[in-house]
Amino acid sequence: MTLVFGMVPLILIKLIHTSQVQHSTNLGRSPSDNVSTTRIALYKRALSFLSCFSAGVFLATCLLDLLPSVRHNLIKVLFSMSIYTGFPVAEFVMTFGLFIILIVEQIVLSFKESHSAGTRENSDNERQSLLYKSQPDEFTGSHESENSLGGLSDDPCIQSSAQTEEVALEDENSNPRAHSPLRAMLLVCALALHSIFEGLTVGLQHKIGDVLGIFAALVLHKSILSFSLGMNLVQSRISRKSAVKSILVFSIASPMGIAIGLMINDLWNSVSSGLVHGLLQGVASGTFLYIIFFEILPKEFNNGDDRLLKIFFLLIGYSAVTGILFLSDDTKHPFCVISDDAGN
Repeated sequence: MTLVFGMVPLILIKLIHTSQVQHSTNLGRSPSDNVSTTRIALYKRALSFLSCFSAGVFLATCLLDLLPSVRHNLIKVLFSMSIYTGFPVAEFVMTFGLFIILIVEQIVLSFKESHSAGTRENSDNERQSLLYKSQPDEFTGSHESENSLGGLSDDPCIQSSAQTEEVALEDENSNPRAHSPLRAMLLVCALALHSIFEGLTVGLQHKIGDVLGIFAALVLHKSILSFSLGMNLVQSRISRKSAVKSILVFSIASPMGIAIGLMINDLWNSVSSGLVHGLLQGVASGTFLYIIFFEILPKEFNNGDDRLLKIFFLLIGYSAVTGILFLSDDTKHPFCVISDDAGN
């Protein structure tokens, strides 16, 4: 089911691409042009709304699922080590994870930009002469707009080689969307890590009733997350094959966690395992924050169209995960690390 929900956005983007190709083929025929243009605009609006839905899903997963899990594990570890502090350790680990992702991305982009600077300087004169001879006009310009999704331009047209080179170089160095593949891969890693730990929760259960209850909630949660991941992948500049592989990795992460949990059932309940769990989940939650506030929301809300509807879908995504979390045992049985006979 996780794989199926993850593939839905890829199917949607393929439909958009097909409509855009038909639009280009039928260019000059007034009736079909109007129909194709309207259809493409509707597809893109729908994808924009679904992208906001995915942002709400990621936000709720980060703040209502991951962060409490991090706090739960780290408090247990500190308590077992007789360390009592009011310092927000879980929140610190989460922001530390965000800074790690930010630093890694900026280092990668710095090397990439320094490497491409020399190549661009050598080709500037030639490109300027070519562009001077063939400038795109208002109706045949091929630059990707801010509303373009999944690498699809708003204006179906055929690019010349000079225009293609200019767009590629300009987008690589000035368009923030050109940086999204790295962020998409970081999101896949964070989601896969989160899924492994959730699978561990299922594998470590001893009662069949507990296993079935947690598994049902896990399937619902993962289906929504998989759809949201697919939405993020189709709006990045990775190939369709890479997107399918990423969804496959995410789909098998939970079964891997279940298998690991079954194998290490007796070894997991220890201080070191709780520390590893808390730290890795904290870094993953920081990755979620980075993707939400540096990638998805700025891109969607920088465009002034349908602002209130986008907020509505953001709230729907947040509410969907919130409702699913009420099915978990952690919500039904509040966690308290300090027992009644403790001296504190």
